[in-house]
Amino acid sequence: MKCINRSITSLVKAGAITLLLGLGAPAAEVCVVVDGSRILASDIATAVPSFGALPPDKDLGPAPAGTMVRLFHKTQLASMLPAAGAELPDRLCVQRNRDVIPPEVWQSSVDRTMARICAAIPWKAKVLEAPHHKFPSGELSFGRAGLIVSRGSVHLWRGALVLPDKSSIAVWVRVELQNRRSARILNRQLPAGTELTAADYEEQEIWVPGLCSEAAELSIPKGMVTRRTMPSGAIVASADLRRAPAIYRGQSVELEVSSGSARFRVPSVAEHDAEVGGKVHLKSSWNGTKLVGRVTGTQKAKVE
Repeated sequence: MKCINRSITSLVKAGAITLLLGLGAPAAEVCVVVDGSRILASDIATAVPSFGALPPDKDLGPAPAGTMVRLFHKTQLASMLPAAGAELPDRLCVQRNRDVIPPEVWQSSVDRTMARICAAIPWKAKVLEAPHHKFPSGELSFGRAGLIVSRGSVHLWRGALVLPDKSSIAVWVRVELQNRRSARILNRQLPAGTELTAADYEEQEIWVPGLCSEAAELSIPKGMVTRRTMPSGAIVASADLRRAPAIYRGQSVELEVSSGSARFRVPSVAEHDAEVGGKVHLKSSWNGTKLVGRVTGTQKAKVE
């Protein structure tokens, strides 16, 4: 281990390592901050006037990524100039320009995306949380595919910070989304199992959670009943309803049984509610045998 440490120390002293990790360079060094992915002669000229003799757009190499710092030693700087004898620093550090993205920039980017994908429907979007660390200069980009929808109005939205060289950095925001659409509002309380009729609700335009492009719910078929007790003023959604059972728990059921060409009916009692087409568990009224049938109609089932 001591040998390895001595080797690394020797390399650093010899100037062989020119890329360092860290938040910045030592205070004694001259530092240049660049915005792009490449280091140009014009960037170096801001700290070393001799580089003004080069074409401003001359490419001197890649800019460091992230929090890395690139170091140029005096001999390296001299090799880039057309003439010798220029006054040069012993070492020159180069680091990427990074800054915290203001809250209004995050909000503006989300607003632009919402205006694009929700052009036909009124919407509201509010950024509640965004990263606070520093990023290089770039353009924020969000798309519908990055939105991770959750229950309620608050969602995680993944996007990207696109840098000038077209590379990107993954970013995210936590955002509250609402859209305005027609909804069914109950005008009275409905106990669980109550059939919903047009007299039980009113169509109103309201703000509801979710992305504006979510499809409006279709009309409610007749005969639908509530899955749970719903208070007056509640929004009625398809998930709150189910078809009325054709058989109720404890109800007598006529079970049809076939055996070859013979058919006979077994009086039974339902052990749970069941809809047409669904399976129902029954108990024979003759001897208590447990049976399973497919519901074919009101208080009717058939053994398949």
